[in-house]
Amino acid sequence: MFKVASMGFLLSMCVTLNAQTSPWEAQFKRLMDQPREVVSAFVIYPWRDGKPESPNGLNEVPHSNTIRIVSVELPVPNYSRWFHWSSQDGTTWVDFVEFPSRQAATELLQSARQRHTGYRDADQLLLFTNLCDSTKDAIGTALIGPSGQLLNVGMKLSIAVCPAAMAESELKTLDDAITRLQMTLQSLAVRVLDPAYVTFDPKISAKPDAIRLLRMAAFARLWSEVKYNFVYLEKRPEVDWEGVLERYMPRIAAANDDVEYGRILEEVVALLKDGHTNAYPKAVAPIDGPLVNLEPIQGKPVVTAVGNLPELAPIKPGMELIEIDHAPVATIIRRDIDPYIASSTAQDRALREMRMLLKGPPDGAIQTKWVDLQGKTLEVVLHRNASKNRSAMPTKQRERFEYTELPGHISYMALNDFGDEGVVRDFESKFQQARQATAWILDLRDNVGGNSSIGYQILGHFLTAAAQGEAWRTRVYNPTLRAWGQPQSWYEGSPDAIQLADGPRYAGPVYVLTGPSTCSAAEDFLIPLKEHKRATLVGEPTCGSSGQPLFFSIYGADARVCTKWDRFPDGTEFVGIGVLPDVAAGRTREDVAAGRDAVLEAAIRLASR
Repeated sequence: MFKVASMGFLLSMCVTLNAQTSPWEAQFKRLMDQPREVVSAFVIYPWRDGKPESPNGLNEVPHSNTIRIVSVELPVPNYSRWFHWSSQDGTTWVDFVEFPSRQAATELLQSARQRHTGYRDADQLLLFTNLCDSTKDAIGTALIGPSGQLLNVGMKLSIAVCPAAMAESELKTLDDAITRLQMTLQSLAVRVLDPAYVTFDPKISAKPDAIRLLRMAAFARLWSEVKYNFVYLEKRPEVDWEGVLERYMPRIAAANDDVEYGRILEEVVALLKDGHTNAYPKAVAPIDGPLVNLEPIQGKPVVTAVGNLPELAPIKPGMELIEIDHAPVATIIRRDIDPYIASSTAQDRALREMRMLLKGPPDGAIQTKWVDLQGKTLEVVLHRNASKNRSAMPTKQRERFEYTELPGHISYMALNDFGDEGVVRDFESKFQQARQATAWILDLRDNVGGNSSIGYQILGHFLTAAAQGEAWRTRVYNPTLRAWGQPQSWYEGSPDAIQLADGPRYAGPVYVLTGPSTCSAAEDFLIPLKEHKRATLVGEPTCGSSGQPLFFSIYGADARVCTKWDRFPDGTEFVGIGVLPDVAAGRTREDVAAGRDAVLEAAIRLASR
């Protein structure tokens, strides 16, 4: 089963089209503002018991055999009760469906795939469809309530929403539809959400005396999702997950604000040491850092880029950071950073440590100590003001696909994103040219994953035989076995079948660059290559984190829990270890100072033999 990852989860889960370059950018931003806030409120706050009152302007009518979720018609199996409201002209509809189990609602929602702009997650979606068909284009939301009820709100659009440029009048129509959707959602919120917990004016928010209860309930939900769904729980005996609830609940209850509450959630999830199991608090303390990029080079925090500001002039690429405010870097990492990092491997953890090491309250000054390549130490006062000086360190935006012809007739291709189907089209547009090369170098060092099926489409162009993806398993919970004190069982999934591409394929040597940022679906891409010895991996171990996360929302946070244990087909583990290179190569401080890409150079030497 292909891994489906929700890209950009910290922001708005999954956006099918790039809203920043689409004609409806303003409408997308509006959808992600107040409508998204109301949808989130439905998911995280308690609901009233029973059937809601009829929404404003809608009449209760018999439901049909199918439910329309935005633009998709689906059958509704196994429901307990189903109430349907519609406008007189049928252009607006609301469904309230109760199921015997939350899983039934989740499966229905997950089957509502469609071309869209917006987001789609495990327990909610909010989007307008890009079908270019005025009879089917629509805007709406579907979400699962705290007790597993499905609330579905949709509106037909009188225009066809297409990726091509839209007229101003059509954009105005889409904007008006978002306004109507927001008004409908607000009207429903008053009828659905429990007033014992929330207020509705000026916007939906928790009552002060209910916040403590909501935090405790949310923590219990997070704890429960881990207990029953986290695939590696038995591999974490040192955590004592049964005791976590009792140890941390008093701290959750006593949290002074949502920022402190969110930090406790991060701390708890970090105990599991898994890069696909995370808590993303919505209330966070503001932080900033100086315009200095640090990366782990040979296990040390080393400058790889520095902004063009006078105070940063003494800081040079290749220098190592050894102290902050007179405390050793190792002490700061152990005390202030590591307790909140959810990571599967040391190499992935090191990357995250470097990103946080200089961060803190905005505009604060920090005393730093460095050592240069000659062993000389120097102290520099830095200011956490990067957000005010972005232009002082312009960064090149890496495209999803990059292609270059290197000397020696070597084709270099960077595959930077398996979350975007466009990377397959980009690759295929260069395939005939690249096929003439004496060797390929594929760079996956910046590919943090996405959907494994996207990578498999590219793999099919240079595999020599049909292949299989990773072996995988997931937990099967049996309450009777638990009552008898017997071990729980496993469901062993069938590996994905990777088909050869139609037409000519590339049969020459392939070298793949890997590093700690090569994660998830990018690691899935490497497994058939290693199994079939079709490529030589050059670089550093990958991040060692893969699997299918279960996404959900709780009060004050979004979260995900890894449900899928991925392995090589022969059972070799790579989660928690990383996919190991065939030829080890990495940068030194001297390489960084000189601007050399030592890993690429190593691959070029191999390809040129």
